[in-house]
Amino acid sequence: MGTLIAENQTVKYQWASDVAFDGIYLEVLSDNGDELFVVGVPDDGPVTINTFGKDVAASLIEAAIQVARSR
Repeated sequence: MGTLIAENQTVKYQWASDVAFDGIYLEVLSDNGDELFVVGVPDDGPVTINTFGKDVAASLIEAAIQVARSR
């Protein structure tokens, strides 16, 4: 598990896989362990973001994308 820091917000993240997805997910977690959003990093294709319909700070999403692309 890692830590993301963006502006004044610190959250945890973890890598996850899914047999139905050819790639890997970066799950960004809230303080209580729930998913805030997921960055999908496919083996082939564009990086995607799923916020589950929640508002998420753009700076946090940008930090997560940087981590996902550096994997």
